[in-house]
Amino acid sequence: MLPPSSDSQARTRRSRDRLTVAAAVALITGLVLGGGGWALAMRGTGCDGPGQWLSVTADPALAPAALAAADRFNAARREAGDCAAVKVAAADSGEIAGVFRDGRGTPDVWIPDSSLWPDLVGRARAGGAPSVASSPVVFAMPNVPANRHHRELERRSWGAFLPEGGGMSADAAFRLQLPDPARTGTGMAALLALQASSGAGRGALDRFTTMLRTAKTLPHGKGVDAVFDDGDTSVVAVSEQVVWRHNRSAKDAGRRVATIYPSAGTPYLDFPFVVTTADAGRKRVAERFLAELRTATSVADLRQVGLRGSGPASGSANAAPMAGTEPIGGTRTSRDAPRALPVARPGAAAEIQEIWRKLGQGLNVLALVDPSGMATAPMPPSGGRKRGRSEGTRLDAMRKALSTGFTLVPDDSSFGLWTLSGSTRAAPYREVLPMRELGARTPDALNQRLRLQEAIAGVRPRSGRRPGLFDAIDSAYSEVERNYRSNELNVVLVLTAGGPRGEERKEVERTVRRLRDAFDERRPVSVVVLGFGAGADPALRRVAAVTDGGTYKIDNPGTVMRLFLRTDQLRVCDHPRCPD
Repeated sequence: MLPPSSDSQARTRRSRDRLTVAAAVALITGLVLGGGGWALAMRGTGCDGPGQWLSVTADPALAPAALAAADRFNAARREAGDCAAVKVAAADSGEIAGVFRDGRGTPDVWIPDSSLWPDLVGRARAGGAPSVASSPVVFAMPNVPANRHHRELERRSWGAFLPEGGGMSADAAFRLQLPDPARTGTGMAALLALQASSGAGRGALDRFTTMLRTAKTLPHGKGVDAVFDDGDTSVVAVSEQVVWRHNRSAKDAGRRVATIYPSAGTPYLDFPFVVTTADAGRKRVAERFLAELRTATSVADLRQVGLRGSGPASGSANAAPMAGTEPIGGTRTSRDAPRALPVARPGAAAEIQEIWRKLGQGLNVLALVDPSGMATAPMPPSGGRKRGRSEGTRLDAMRKALSTGFTLVPDDSSFGLWTLSGSTRAAPYREVLPMRELGARTPDALNQRLRLQEAIAGVRPRSGRRPGLFDAIDSAYSEVERNYRSNELNVVLVLTAGGPRGEERKEVERTVRRLRDAFDERRPVSVVVLGFGAGADPALRRVAAVTDGGTYKIDNPGTVMRLFLRTDQLRVCDHPRCPD
């Protein structure tokens, strides 16, 4: 067989180069236009014979710069007579996280957009891999409203999505839109920033869920300008690079958006260089390629695609904002970098992903009412009332709260109702209504919501403490397990007068053991306790804790109504975050 001619070799090489350039152009065009999905960017090395290959998968935001670095690296290796070579593929960080979960077809090196991803899939703890680039998460607004609101947004930072002064009943001044936290590092970082801005203490959960309830998820793959509505208080949390790309591609200056940097700090996408191969030879190639990515030429390449260099240190040359993203109002110099908000701690990604997953769930609840101790015990005065004036009995408070609360929950939520019988001979509970969707028809041609309201009004108080609560919780848990609904929050909701339960030690230990053994993280059923007028007994806290549930102290009927209105608190609250 004759060897190929030099002309043939040249044609092959030119064809390969054209394909390579076309792939790079397609990739960059996809980045500018915000296209989603997989993009492949791979260059041949021109190396003949055996060699040491290193597969690198980079987030599309970084891939063009990584591809250019691989070209230089491979050319230098060829000149040195070394066939060690790097192949770069671009793929969405969330999709590659799924590849690592499956454990098949994983690359030797992974460069996701955030260190939250490798921490989530157990490949590297957050902050444990070297960063090769960075981009702060910023607020984007159209220029006209940004001129009006940028100072307030800068000042209030991530707390701007709470009502001014912290009042939960008022509307927040600004409405936040963010990328999907289940699919993007930016979305996860934004949620963690909201959580950090909620502070600590009893009000933290309320503040956090208030912001979560009003936040909207951006349509995946849409451009920045497509998500702004007619109002002037809509704020989009995106990376600085996204604003840079948008403004570069905007043909009409009126379509450009302003960048607002939270003065209290903001998370950064940190593009960690995660070596996942166990092969010693490939690890050595990875070390050399990491050095290439940190050269001055590579840093210049990063700026060409709208990224900063590694690390958000203020004052470094790498920290300067991208052209086209300078903040309005002249409040920053061109060399300033936004203060970093360190939210990417180990375990944070799994926690915030779980919170986000729970927020998308419906409700499947069996309410167990313990009327003992509610007969004459008054509710404490609520805030703003004169000392000594109560809200009526604790049973009155429970009836009022639940009757109103059931009107606030969507029709597709499922509720059932049991009461504590107090019997020591028969079952410790009485089934009032089985578990059904609130909008479902009952045998008497009403619907479940109306029947629940009637049933709650018919609950009679019992003096003193009646036995059997823990055995009833055990039975209710089994009932919810039998009526389990996947992709919903399955809960045993215990309503009690609160306070000590007396001598029920054997019941308690038996129930704790049973529920600890029964709890399955893949099919979780949780116990949530509402203590009216007093905190839950420590034994009830133990029962809730072993099921990933929690306890609430109900000071007035409005607290329960807020829980029904903000059922996200039932989803987000798990021991020990619950505000008892």
